[in-house]
Amino acid sequence: MAAATCSVAIVLLSGRSSKPASGPGWRSGVFAGYGPSGLAAFAQWRGASVRSATDYPAEDDWGQIENPAWTISQWSADHAVVPDLSIAPWPSEGGSLQQAASGAYNLHFADLARNLIAGGLGHADIRLGWEFNGTWYRWSVHSPYEATLFAMAWRQLVESMRSVPGAHFTFDWCPNLQTNGIDPALAYPGDRFVSEIGLDVYDWSETGPGETAAQRWRDIVGKGYGLAWQQRFAAIHHKPISFPEWGLVSDPTNPALAGGDDPLFVQNMFAWFKAHNVAFENYFDANAPTQGRYYAFSSGLFPRASQRYRELYSAK
Repeated sequence: MAAATCSVAIVLLSGRSSKPASGPGWRSGVFAGYGPSGLAAFAQWRGASVRSATDYPAEDDWGQIENPAWTISQWSADHAVVPDLSIAPWPSEGGSLQQAASGAYNLHFADLARNLIAGGLGHADIRLGWEFNGTWYRWSVHSPYEATLFAMAWRQLVESMRSVPGAHFTFDWCPNLQTNGIDPALAYPGDRFVSEIGLDVYDWSETGPGETAAQRWRDIVGKGYGLAWQQRFAAIHHKPISFPEWGLVSDPTNPALAGGDDPLFVQNMFAWFKAHNVAFENYFDANAPTQGRYYAFSSGLFPRASQRYRELYSAK
């Protein structure tokens, strides 16, 4: 959902003062702002440690992609948390799927790998070109041909990063939950190039306004390229699943589509994590006021869902 260039408002949470518990069996975490500075407060609030975190290195030009120096400096000191780094296939200053697929960007990604390894992040999780089946990123795929290019580009970039001595990265292939649009499977690069099958999941009605929480959940699971699709696809390819972004949604301009304060969504997502082979999941605890969207527990918009989240995570 978020890109490195989006405007995100972060508000630190307050609440519990007891030492966080060890957390659930999978790697559980959060996006609580760029870098790890918000993790301790989030862990304290929910009553469970944080072991995973999504982040968005800068992507304005090739220098930022090759050497995300600030991101490296922040995460290199925190070895208890595995960062899931969302990496753009090319910078916002220009590029294309065709060039990425041809191998034109391989040297840039080898340099990225070298800089991550030098900074102690040789085991980071890399989420290349996330939410490619949407329409909002420059690497979005709109046709089977573009999906083929995306898969080719993914293979080029992964091989380039793996070629660097000391590389032990994992690679998260992560579409967005959709009820329609292009089949993400067309952009799959092959099992050798993927570590986890990710999915970004938000409590939003893809069908239309007026759904109950239970109806919305049934759609999230069963319609289009939702949770059931992800689980089937991952099982076929013998991969664990992941959720680099998931969260509640409040949108004052679309209140009939946003799930709002929905404890059932939190309960059902947690139960889904427990029931399946989940590598990691990170709650998107941030607000994007310029987009009119609010996701953070600290916004005060989700009192019942916040309580349920804390009950579930502090008990594990």
